[in-house]
Amino acid sequence: MSVELGLASRPRGTTVVELLIVVIMLGILGSLTASGLRRFRESSSLHAAARAARSQLALARSLAVGRRETVRMRANAAGDLILLDPADSVLAVSSVGRSGDVALDSIRLRPATLRFNARGQAAPGSVYLYRRDRGVRLVSNFLGRIRQENFRLTP
Repeated sequence: MSVELGLASRPRGTTVVELLIVVIMLGILGSLTASGLRRFRESSSLHAAARAARSQLALARSLAVGRRETVRMRANAAGDLILLDPADSVLAVSSVGRSGDVALDSIRLRPATLRFNARGQAAPGSVYLYRRDRGVRLVSNFLGRIRQENFRLTP
């Protein structure tokens, strides 16, 4: 003998309200993820440019020692770091400003020309890389060692 409890059977499935709540939650999560990914992409492109500039500085020092002559580094308006010998012949060019899929806003050298002598020693100077409100400074000391400083621009 079976006993029924008198409970009405409820239809199975989701209601339109439940479906709307899920869609709204997915939309909010998607927008948060998209903005986070954009910031990550911009940050990673700045660090990729810093790695490229750092390797160009190391190459300048290495070329100066290997060639036993002064090697100079300059930046052009296109965002390239150019290595020059004493006769102004181009030794190497690296397009640092276009590293990654996001271009940098600007690149500056202080002083305008960085120099490495035949012993690998450098005239102290810095390479500044800018992207929106962030920046990276690569500092070359007298011994030719390079350190990296990350910073934020304040309005």
